[in-house]
Amino acid sequence: MTTKLFIQLIILLLITLIMAIFYLFFFKTDKDYFERNKIDLNNQINNKIIDLKYTADDKEGNVYIVNSEYGEISDLNENLLKLQNVNAIIKFKNSNDVIIKSKFADYNKLTLDTFFYENVRLTHDIHVVTSEKMFLNYSDKNINIQKNVVYKGNNNTLLADIVEIDLVTKFSRIYMLDELTKVKVNIKNGNN
Repeated sequence: MTTKLFIQLIILLLITLIMAIFYLFFFKTDKDYFERNKIDLNNQINNKIIDLKYTADDKEGNVYIVNSEYGEISDLNENLLKLQNVNAIIKFKNSNDVIIKSKFADYNKLTLDTFFYENVRLTHDIHVVTSEKMFLNYSDKNINIQKNVVYKGNNNTLLADIVEIDLVTKFSRIYMLDELTKVKVNIKNGNN
């Protein structure tokens, strides 16, 4: 019996050794594989996305399209995209399009809210507004335009600190931050 017991112990030892080698070889390799892929995925997230386009529509039939040459996911919020060279269009069902251009924008993929900044230009019909900052609250259909605001339309020019526009009612509020400073308006009629 001792020979039989000795052979069984050797077989058991070989099986244990094979299982240990199998475990260390395959599971350690898989872990390293996943670690390498995790690093590659993080590098892809930090890279810029080229020719980015987002399209969304709401229950009223309006469409919001945002295009940019470059974009990247914010380090602070995965739903926030940092965009460069931005063109956006709001296509209203019962009105003309609103076109927005800017050098940069922060676009929230969930709410569609967009903060445009640097060389901002909003165009609607014959109306053109330029500024350095503009916030579009898409769900409420409100726009807040600030810093070096210049409005041009119908041969008229207006300079203000802030312009607020309700895109549904088309009501605008134009004012200066300092109550003692007045909005500057240059009105030209057909004779001037």
